[in-house]
Amino acid sequence: MQVEALDHVNIETDDVDRSAEFYEHVIGLKPGRRPEFDRPGHWMYIGDHPIVHIIERHPDNAMLTGSKDAAISHFSMRIKDFEDAQTRLDSFKIKYRRNDVAGSTMRQLFFDDPDGVLVELIHIPDGAR
Repeated sequence: MQVEALDHVNIETDDVDRSAEFYEHVIGLKPGRRPEFDRPGHWMYIGDHPIVHIIERHPDNAMLTGSKDAAISHFSMRIKDFEDAQTRLDSFKIKYRRNDVAGSTMRQLFFDDPDGVLVELIHIPDGAR
């Protein structure tokens, strides 16, 4: 088996519209087509690819894995312009932590979405990895 790329991240929330607005207005993703599922939600796109799936939390708070204890540290989206991303977060008064990766030209911004999911925006100049 060979993994090609991360396809999407799925977020469960009690307010799917609030989360969709956050990912659209703060992050700059675009809402798009989503198949009919058993719970309300939104798919947020980069171009023609839905990378953030937002669904209404299951009544017993079990994630799709069936586990109430499943966890993810954070998810990361690669950005082209670090200063633009920082300015955008500042304009929305989003509190974030900046990290300049030691020994590299990579830079990161970490912040929480409305449900406390840790989001990373990473700038990786050509050849920086």
